[in-house]
Amino acid sequence: MYQYIRLLYIFCLCIFFQNTHAQNNRVSEINVNRDSLRAIPDSLKVKKPKKPFKFTIDGVRAGFDIVYPIFDNIVFPNNPFDPSDPLTKAYRVRQRYEASVDVGFAQNRFFAVFDYGYSRIERYRLGLPYTGFTYKNIGSYIRVGVDYNFMHNYFKDEAMFVGFRYARAGFRHDFQYFGASEAWGFLPPRVVVRPDTAIIIDDRFVGNISETGLSASWVEVVLGLKVNVWKQFFMGYTARIMIRSGIKGEDKLLANELPGFGSTNRTARVFFNYYLAYRLTFKHKYK
Repeated sequence: MYQYIRLLYIFCLCIFFQNTHAQNNRVSEINVNRDSLRAIPDSLKVKKPKKPFKFTIDGVRAGFDIVYPIFDNIVFPNNPFDPSDPLTKAYRVRQRYEASVDVGFAQNRFFAVFDYGYSRIERYRLGLPYTGFTYKNIGSYIRVGVDYNFMHNYFKDEAMFVGFRYARAGFRHDFQYFGASEAWGFLPPRVVVRPDTAIIIDDRFVGNISETGLSASWVEVVLGLKVNVWKQFFMGYTARIMIRSGIKGEDKLLANELPGFGSTNRTARVFFNYYLAYRLTFKHKYK
């Protein structure tokens, strides 16, 4: 009797395992599509962990712009003229320099940016022989703003960013003009020797207008890239869309140039800077 009960128990176990195996096979044949995934509750879905946000100072990068020196000295170099040559019509001098510092924080998600620049521009224009005018504009400017690095999950110290800037310039300008009367035949300044002395005779009339303490401001929307080229050295560009808001201090003379902005013929301009920089990185330990 005991043997029959044992055989019946073994037979029931075989049937049970066979049914379980068949059900597993049917489950494995179920097709999973997008509709079935939508039906899964959010609590059961596996989410990719996000990079933790921590307010940390990650590094400081300092550099200088090479576009201004290249354009002012190589592409469009200064073209001085001989003042004694009446055939020369124009003369321009441009000296522009810019430095930039950015501080990365929150795992290089954001960069606080500070720019400083110096500008000296002189323009000479000759009309009739020994007549014409000169215009000089000398000043400096600063920019402050913030960039967002939308590739911070993929790059450690490099950046592809979009940002905003507020800029302000302070400068002075001078305008001097020379005129002559046709009755004197446009004679140049000359020395006349008399028995007791020598005097300089200049038949031209000279006028001068100078203003100091002028200021201007504008805003910028920027887009750029910063790439590590060797060790801690970086190269990158910044494209700017600049919109001028106003100029203060113009009482007698309209400004022809603004340091950091350029010509005042338009209220909006597009410019491009290319920087060479060195970055000092701060290391942090995260749990």
